[in-house]
Amino acid sequence: MQQNRGTIRVANSPEALDRVLASIESGRRSAPDWIQLQSRCRIESLATERQEELLRRLHACVLRGFRLPRATRDEGGLALWRRIARHGFHDFGTQGFTKCYGSPFVEDHDYVEGYLDGGLDGLDAYRVYSAVLGTHDYTVEDFLQTPTCEKIDTVIEPMAGTGEFTYHSHFRHPELRYLLFDLDGQARDSLLARPWLEGVSPHYALGNVLDPELWRTMRSRSRGRSLAYIGKQSHHFFDARELSELLALGTSHVDYFILETPEPSLVWELAPVDDLTRPEMAEAGFHAALIEDEYRPPNPFTNELGFRLEVWDESDRRVLFEYPKWRQWQPPTLVALAELLDLEVSYLNDSAGDFVPVEDCELHRDHPRFQTHPPPQRIDHSEAHENVGFMLFRRANGAR
Repeated sequence: MQQNRGTIRVANSPEALDRVLASIESGRRSAPDWIQLQSRCRIESLATERQEELLRRLHACVLRGFRLPRATRDEGGLALWRRIARHGFHDFGTQGFTKCYGSPFVEDHDYVEGYLDGGLDGLDAYRVYSAVLGTHDYTVEDFLQTPTCEKIDTVIEPMAGTGEFTYHSHFRHPELRYLLFDLDGQARDSLLARPWLEGVSPHYALGNVLDPELWRTMRSRSRGRSLAYIGKQSHHFFDARELSELLALGTSHVDYFILETPEPSLVWELAPVDDLTRPEMAEAGFHAALIEDEYRPPNPFTNELGFRLEVWDESDRRVLFEYPKWRQWQPPTLVALAELLDLEVSYLNDSAGDFVPVEDCELHRDHPRFQTHPPPQRIDHSEAHENVGFMLFRRANGAR
């Protein structure tokens, strides 16, 4: 994804880091996306007061975050992780200690505090979910950088939950209109309680994603061309009839309807326990995992299974969220449903820098289809498998 790219400043010593930060603070240099701390530049060796001062300066001087050697994360332990988290950075994604793009807000990401104060019952279920399953490594920027979706004015997030996709996106693109809906009022309240940039007023409605009236309302509130995104593979909640209805509703009311999809897989090969325990969890004394429902093992004919997100420690267990009827919809099935609805389907191919029609994923660049508009490079089956994470559906010829 595009979010992995960006400018990086490297500091090999405390003195070098101070010079980099001072040049940014004075305006002589623009803020980089990342600052890489390495060699003698070891934050864990600083006294607590100096760590906190450094973290405040880093937050004001970077657009995305900073990166540490693995040894620093290990040697600093839980105390260092919590200090960093309370100063506006988290490492829930894959890129380092991160904040929202260019965010001036110092948010507290220390969800472990709830456990240390009140045990498993003290944990905020939504914050734990965000730490282990949240959307952190991509935003609408990744779609806007494609020729297909570059001219978008409205972002719609159905089944939004805590709306991380919208929240992260609005820092990079505050000029867009953001519309969300879900059934979970507590998740909505959690999102709207977060700090938002001035002038950005997301509209979050409570309602069923299969309600046509709700989609009509979203369309009436849209401005210009619209993109709807359902993340965390939430479309797996639906059976075939419901999923077909969702595709029909979405593509009838937005210009670009995008689903986050898994790589092709066999449900019976999934591990019964997917351990999601993060280092700070283990150090604090608890664990987290997706655990298969013993009464709903994977069905090889329907791809249906049940599981739950659960946390536990030495004395107790707690179920945070349950997914009793989850359909692991595979990309070929989604394509078949789209064909029945007369929809065009493409997938995001990162190396091509655009959404590519699924029919073309194995065509060689010398194929006649590409004589007038050849792709940037050959698109083959292995690349489709790696990049099938985002599938775009739309009405034929852009009609809706």
